[in-house]
Amino acid sequence: MKKKLLRYGQYFSGLVCVFLLCIMVLSTNQKASIVTSNMNLTKSIGTSQFQNNYLALQELTKEKPAPIYNSFEEALSHVQEGRVAFIGKLTAYGPDCAGCGGHSACPPHQNLQNGNIYYNDTTYGPVRILAADKSLPCGSIIKVSNINIYSEPILAIVMDRGGAIKGNHLDLLFTTERNLEGFSTQKNIHFEILRYGF
Repeated sequence: MKKKLLRYGQYFSGLVCVFLLCIMVLSTNQKASIVTSNMNLTKSIGTSQFQNNYLALQELTKEKPAPIYNSFEEALSHVQEGRVAFIGKLTAYGPDCAGCGGHSACPPHQNLQNGNIYYNDTTYGPVRILAADKSLPCGSIIKVSNINIYSEPILAIVMDRGGAIKGNHLDLLFTTERNLEGFSTQKNIHFEILRYGF
């Protein structure tokens, strides 16, 4: 009888794990409440098998890093599959640069001469403005890592273009050409496309 009850208990634990995995996949927005309820279930059931399954579920739900592609073109060819990354060059510019018109090339053609180097995105909030190749559509959100003047990655949005900005070369907006905050042109910058266009 004890063996039968133990077998049913293990079967029930397995079913609960599968059920919780389905819920986590279908409603990622409720991950925190599910994890909390999973912890309570773990405490109440108290079986080592369930605890091991719970730890495995946690591993499955961790966010995987974006794949890094060898070229800008290859990254763009996979962008519909999800987040992708590429390595490129980052330069800096101000709205007063030679040939600059003072407004962003992308609608709503934001005035860049007023010192505002941010765009207020409805999803990501205030993000830095970038100029990029036309193959990266307006509104694309890019996570930029390894910039020499910032200790943390920054989020930026493609809102501008530039004649010399091609392929994996992106250009970060600063308030003026006279104040680039100590930035210097950098290679081997990590660009991750979080959103492809608006």
